[in-house]
Amino acid sequence: MPGESWRRPVDGLVYCVQFAEELTDELAAREAQRFLAEPYVTLTQQEQYDALAYAVANGADLGANIPQPHSDETLRMFLSKVVAEMDRQRPWTEPPLRALPLYRWSDLTDAPPIAALKLSVTDAMQRLRYTFDDDPDEGREICLLGLANGFEVALVDNYWPETGNMAVLTRAAQPQQVIEYLLANTDLTESELTPV
Repeated sequence: MPGESWRRPVDGLVYCVQFAEELTDELAAREAQRFLAEPYVTLTQQEQYDALAYAVANGADLGANIPQPHSDETLRMFLSKVVAEMDRQRPWTEPPLRALPLYRWSDLTDAPPIAALKLSVTDAMQRLRYTFDDDPDEGREICLLGLANGFEVALVDNYWPETGNMAVLTRAAQPQQVIEYLLANTDLTESELTPV
């Protein structure tokens, strides 16, 4: 794994465990499950696995970016347990949603809206468990998601300024399937997510 591309998922994991008194096997199993269920940023499960395995194997200073009470040796042993647990759980079940990189926004900017979402960005992030980024062109906040069923969606804040509602954009041929999928695989409700 060239360069520092391994660093973000490793820093994310190190950040999550920095306040743990002890880096136990149980904590390693929980973190492995979290990495598989909710991949970090826009990485796939395999890319996360590769980053952790690379960090363990290549002697990098694992706690360099996050102040740590745990020694580098302790962190390395913990990461190796997370990697082993991820291996144990193969074959991995693809999570129902995954974040798409921001550069994919250009693929969805002119996709039609299929639903209105009557939530603030903060509430939407809590229900989806994904973050929003600033639209590089218009300054609106957007969340780009790939669905395990193959569809891709963009959630765009303040799409309709008169109502302040967020829009769900997609190129999917069956918009109702996308709406039903989001309702089944997130904490969104029918009263919040309505077809347009």
